[in-house]
Amino acid sequence: MPVFKDFKVSVGLVKMLQAYAESRGVVFDKVAQKHGFDSKALNNGAASILASKFANVWFKIAETSKDSCPGLNLGKQSVHYFPSNSILFSLMQNSPNIGIALDLLVRHHRIMAEKIQPVFLNKEDFLLLSWDFSVLGSHHLPYLSEAFLCTCYSVLTRLSQGRIRPVSVNFIHQGPKRVNDKAGYESYFNAPIHFLADRDELVIESRDLDIVIELADPALLNLMERYAVQMGQAVSQGNKWSGRVAGLISEAVFKGCAPLIDTIARELALSKRSLQEKLKNENTNFRGLVQTVRKKIAIDQLADPDVSVCEVAFMLGYSDQSAFNHAFKKWTGKSPKAFTMTGR
Repeated sequence: MPVFKDFKVSVGLVKMLQAYAESRGVVFDKVAQKHGFDSKALNNGAASILASKFANVWFKIAETSKDSCPGLNLGKQSVHYFPSNSILFSLMQNSPNIGIALDLLVRHHRIMAEKIQPVFLNKEDFLLLSWDFSVLGSHHLPYLSEAFLCTCYSVLTRLSQGRIRPVSVNFIHQGPKRVNDKAGYESYFNAPIHFLADRDELVIESRDLDIVIELADPALLNLMERYAVQMGQAVSQGNKWSGRVAGLISEAVFKGCAPLIDTIARELALSKRSLQEKLKNENTNFRGLVQTVRKKIAIDQLADPDVSVCEVAFMLGYSDQSAFNHAFKKWTGKSPKAFTMTGR
């Protein structure tokens, strides 16, 4: 087992792992508990776990089920998970075309995996899609890379409604021993498969970047990208409790829910008192974080000329616009109207 550095993956990837376990007839909770992971954390959309635990649970599931293609089969689960549960997929789904969707994938991928990043290389008439696993040092995890390529393909297939056909799919590893398993790769990707290649990559035609994504909503894209930026900022704050709490507050606000300390403490598997102590040790408190998050969301939203002051007030949970105006003036020294006119 290679040694992972101390980085994390999102609960979204863990849910895909859970679906993978169920598809292989393995009880996910039992395996997860043996490796020190409480599956109750899956109820918290902002949660994350150490990549080492993710890998240990995944490899144990593959070993238990005798899966000869764990990367391929885990990647297949993405098409079932992404559509309704991923902010990252929602961003891509509401992009005008495939090219912009891939650009958003690069910019916001840390929401899903803190360190692992997608890499795209233009070469003549082709686009080569791969992943940067340098965070793992000299170790190469063939099935992890494979799973990410399969996930990328699943997403592109869904976004393009099946119009994208890979030119080829290349893997560094030697591939499965059984002929039927190798045929499964070609059937899934509907493209030539090359094992023992120089790099793991998905090759598509550059013209596919212009494929229009049907039913994309520009207004929703604008709103969700702001949310994605805030989620990314929370990830950047590392393991600080204040950063994790701020992320959950943002999530509650965008869902139209009141950010309550009891609820957020429960999502973090802490008592209210314990959470208050942790925030105090970081020289902050829950009420202050709520105001900071609301202020940032308000300023970000008011920067959009198509968003009214009334809409922002409603989004932030204020009973009326005057209450929001009063709060905003305390934050910035200006009324929302004056703020938007000066732009600062």
